[in-house]
Amino acid sequence: MPSHELGHPGREAERKAAKAKEPAERIARREAKEAKALEPTPTWYKSIMFGLMLLGLLWIIVYYLGGGLFPIPGIGGWNIFIGFGIAMIGFFMTTRWR
Repeated sequence: MPSHELGHPGREAERKAAKAKEPAERIARREAKEAKALEPTPTWYKSIMFGLMLLGLLWIIVYYLGGGLFPIPGIGGWNIFIGFGIAMIGFFMTTRWR
């Protein structure tokens, strides 16, 4: 087995020795960070995320049903980009959803 593979006995011994040398503070910070990463997403975050997705969809629907006169009459087709932009912000927020 090549020495660069994860299961190599020499590498495992090196990792264990390095881990034993870590100060207790660093270990505590790392464990706190890992615990925080496992916390569920707050309700307000999910509300904003889904709200933005729905707002973007509604923006586009209002534009089409309003014959281009709504929501912002002077910009025409740019209303579609605004609607998609709002919805995309909500979709990008899903990457942080736990």
